[in-house]
Amino acid sequence: MHLINNKEYSKEDFEKRLRFETEPVKRVTPVLQQVAVDLLEEMYNLNAIGLAANQVGLRMRLCSIDPAFMQNKKMPVIMFNPEVVECGEEFFTSPEGCLSLPGLGLKVPRIRNVKVKFLGLDGKEYTIEDDNSLLSAVIQHEIDHLDGFLMTDRSLEKIEINYNTEV
Repeated sequence: MHLINNKEYSKEDFEKRLRFETEPVKRVTPVLQQVAVDLLEEMYNLNAIGLAANQVGLRMRLCSIDPAFMQNKKMPVIMFNPEVVECGEEFFTSPEGCLSLPGLGLKVPRIRNVKVKFLGLDGKEYTIEDDNSLLSAVIQHEIDHLDGFLMTDRSLEKIEINYNTEV
């Protein structure tokens, strides 16, 4: 798996690889289970708390998250076809970074309480409902990726992304 980021790609290539809505998974097969485990391992190798499949060149609706990883714990969640099914009305500002935009930190408004439905690694349907600001922010950040959005699209701070102009 190779991480797609703005330091290695031209604007055109970066946009083509990240700015699209990913394809839902029809059924969780053993092959897709291995892809999901590989995605999770890559997330940990990158010292991250979330990673969406399209960030590593996969077109499927899949992400891995683990907000506890920042506290040197592991409580991973693998989500196929994550979808926000309910959300609260209260917002908070989340300080965020992104593996696809290394070195960039932004304040992003996020909904405090979200309820997300998804298929787990075993192919069964699960729901997470949380008002923990970090977990909610990570889930929303990764679903944004799967929908073709970046944190720069949601941020209160407007910035220009610098791309690799030498490719």
